[in-house]
Amino acid sequence: MPTPFPSRQAAQTSWSRAATTKPTTHNSEWRCTRCDKLLGVCRDGRMHLRFARGHEYLVGFPVQATCRGCGTLNNAPAPTR
Repeated sequence: MPTPFPSRQAAQTSWSRAATTKPTTHNSEWRCTRCDKLLGVCRDGRMHLRFARGHEYLVGFPVQATCRGCGTLNNAPAPTR
């Protein structure tokens, strides 16, 4: 019988492009290193994360999140200025 949840594949860690934030006006977007999906927005030194059904979090750094699109583990070590 198959499992109800697909197993996740480990993300490649040898990519030359690290998890980055792309600066906008005064907020920075945090995007997935593999599929470029928006993961969060850096605001006032904290990361704003938003999930389905209205779940929102403001978290401190460092931040780690798994991309909901492709399953890649992403890291944001510190806010960009």
